[in-house]
Amino acid sequence: MARIASFRGYRFNPSEVGDLNKVVTQPYDKIDDKLRDEYLSRSEYSVVRIIRGPPKPDDNPNDNVYTRAADYWTRWIEDRVLIREPGPAIYPCFEEFTVDGETFIRKGLVTLVCLDDDKSTVRAHEKTLSGPKADRLRLMRATEANDGQIFMLYDDPDHRINNLIDEESAMAQPIMTVKDDYDAVHRLYRISRPGLIQDVSEAFEDLELFIADGHHRYETAVEYMDECKGRYWKPMGAETFNYRMMTLVNMHDPGLTVLPTHRVLHSLEGFAPRGVLESAAEYFDITEYADRPSLYAALDESGKAGRTAFGFSAEGSSGLRLLTLKDPAIVGRLVEVERSETWRRLDVTVLHVVLLEKILGLDADKMSPETNVHYVRGRDEALDMVGCEGCQAAFLVNPTLVQQVREVALAGERMPQKSTDFFPKLLTGMVMMKMTIDKSAGLAVWEADKV
Repeated sequence: MARIASFRGYRFNPSEVGDLNKVVTQPYDKIDDKLRDEYLSRSEYSVVRIIRGPPKPDDNPNDNVYTRAADYWTRWIEDRVLIREPGPAIYPCFEEFTVDGETFIRKGLVTLVCLDDDKSTVRAHEKTLSGPKADRLRLMRATEANDGQIFMLYDDPDHRINNLIDEESAMAQPIMTVKDDYDAVHRLYRISRPGLIQDVSEAFEDLELFIADGHHRYETAVEYMDECKGRYWKPMGAETFNYRMMTLVNMHDPGLTVLPTHRVLHSLEGFAPRGVLESAAEYFDITEYADRPSLYAALDESGKAGRTAFGFSAEGSSGLRLLTLKDPAIVGRLVEVERSETWRRLDVTVLHVVLLEKILGLDADKMSPETNVHYVRGRDEALDMVGCEGCQAAFLVNPTLVQQVREVALAGERMPQKSTDFFPKLLTGMVMMKMTIDKSAGLAVWEADKV
């Protein structure tokens, strides 16, 4: 089950910040130094100052990116840059976007979800890294807030929840409309009617949640909750440490879109395209194409037919190639650890296990920090990188299916890195939550321990 709660969100005040498009950002993990500088230049109130503020040469324990983030929260509330909703609400958020010339609308619901419930089940499909979790934990300790979203999926084939939300949203105007860096339009609504909130809450009671994006943020929230409990702090209402702000999306929503993440190899010693293709011929049928449209069409057709195939281009090798897997059982013979059938048949699993690991000798350490692999969204972008700045080859993949995410998560397994790219990303700064915590019990315990 999933236990949700309404909350009094904090939102940017347009009368103080001006253009709301200039204060929202992509999630923190999508913001590199260049994009951060761009966001900083757009507005003095950009939420990037909270979620990924710039370090300074003289940073110290009393003045650093985390303490400054907390200061922004405090000052922006005092100056009414951030204003709190007048009453508790849940917030439908609809994204309208275009992929390959087709327009979609994805419907989500921003709400609080209880982290401290034995009956609740949250399924994950990605491995997490210690560095990002430590970073997010330090930020949460400093700000005692939820700034970014966690993107959750739920399984509601009858669309019960979206039907409830649609009925209310159809009669309302959005309270915020912004366009992101990829031309997706995000519209935020507000539902405050207690009866409807109760109906939506009851609809979630028998549903499991699946993490789409935000594994690090989810694990950080749980760790912070356990830390607060260890200090004998007490939650006050739902806007506190044992609830986390999330955006919930039905995995049967027609607008739910997963894009592929292509692999571009770079800085490999002794890389030889001919040798790679000769080795790959043992496991793949290889077809050459003269142009990109032909290769893309063949790759698309393979995906629709359920075949595992990859586009391939390499520096110093003429033509484009499609590598089509001969025997889907090959991964099971190469991987010693017992894995589910779904995991073994994932395209990204085949790519990593057969091509990157066995043939090219790249272990997880070389793929995780991008030592020898760049992860790229667009097909053209990936192919354009070949031959530039040390990039030697590109593997194009088809997108992972939402059903595969569900099955791998239910099996308790983790997909290879960068297996999913849910598009568009949930913006940071649409609505946020500030925690209220009773720390008096913890102080009493601390005082007793001193005696």
